[in-house]
Amino acid sequence: MNEMVKILPEAALPEGGARPWTVEAARRWRDARVPLLFAPTVVCWLLVPLVFYGFSLVGSDDPETAASSGTDWVGYHSAILFLALPAWYRYLPAATAVSAPVIALDMAGRLYGPDHVTDEGRAGCWLVIAVCAWTFTGAVLRLRARRRQRALFLEAAGDARSPIPEHLPDGHRHRGRWPILIGGLLTLTGAACLAWALVADLGASAQAPYNAINQQMLSLLLLIPGPPLLGRGLTARRAARRLHDGPQPVLRVGVRGRASGYTWLVADARTTTAPPLIGFRSRFGDTRRFWSGGGRVLLAGPEDRLRAEHHDIDHTREPYEAVLYGVPCEGAEVLLEYAVHAAPLSGSSTIASELTAAPLLPVRLHRLKPWKPAGTSYSLQRLRQ
Repeated sequence: MNEMVKILPEAALPEGGARPWTVEAARRWRDARVPLLFAPTVVCWLLVPLVFYGFSLVGSDDPETAASSGTDWVGYHSAILFLALPAWYRYLPAATAVSAPVIALDMAGRLYGPDHVTDEGRAGCWLVIAVCAWTFTGAVLRLRARRRQRALFLEAAGDARSPIPEHLPDGHRHRGRWPILIGGLLTLTGAACLAWALVADLGASAQAPYNAINQQMLSLLLLIPGPPLLGRGLTARRAARRLHDGPQPVLRVGVRGRASGYTWLVADARTTTAPPLIGFRSRFGDTRRFWSGGGRVLLAGPEDRLRAEHHDIDHTREPYEAVLYGVPCEGAEVLLEYAVHAAPLSGSSTIASELTAAPLLPVRLHRLKPWKPAGTSYSLQRLRQ
């Protein structure tokens, strides 16, 4: 197993160098995120019971649709959008900013329309409108926070730009593939089912109307997860492809992992008070390792000398330094290039670079303990013990 080098050797830096991300600049970047009241993960879990409760209240007000009365299509599009709202908000704030007003307008039309609305149905409509106002506000603030964080990072990076490394992880090259395929299949199947129901309903006579409730329910089950999953895959793929739009901003940052859970970006690897900024899941396919032909040799020499001058660490106890390519913000993808001791303890050693693609997630609870620098090689300490 390769051990992370605490501080990057000069040979690891891109041509033209890379500034360190100062703690003060990183704090301003972190403070630009939305308040906890609109945090994606928190709101998503709070929305689930609210959405189902609001749906049940509004649904209880619908008139009975017997087989003799045909198919009721009023509000069907809003039902699909509303039940998918937690997923929309969690992953796609731009889609939320569009769908929430559509749902709210439909509920307002139901409240002030000619049809009678029961007290229970009226309460459900107001609950849905309140949820839509909350999510619309949060979505707009999140999009604004993304723009603000991009501007703050570009200000911190200055004019430093560099092409991304040549050999990229498989996870980066295939980003979004499975969500696009599965989400597209669910969406197409649901749309086909709806088309079948519409054709049958429109082709039925007034004397023998067609009740497409079964197709409606099946389409509902397919279209609630389908479009959000498809949209999530497309946005993840676009975030990965954005790194190929010319030379990228670069900064030196700190990276700290955990034995399980998220890996976190911090301002730098030296300052013990630098707060965690944003997290990502460190998956095997998202890292291009030296032994797989993905890294470059930075230094070579006697084992003792290299580990004394560039000591390795336990990356779950303290952060290590990396070069960040790209612009970090919620929903973005960045590349992290760092140094590792790539050979076992055998008298000679090689320090090489490795590359991780990191799709950034809007997580806040880090559970990282305070740390202090070890100052010496973690591997040599284990051998002595």
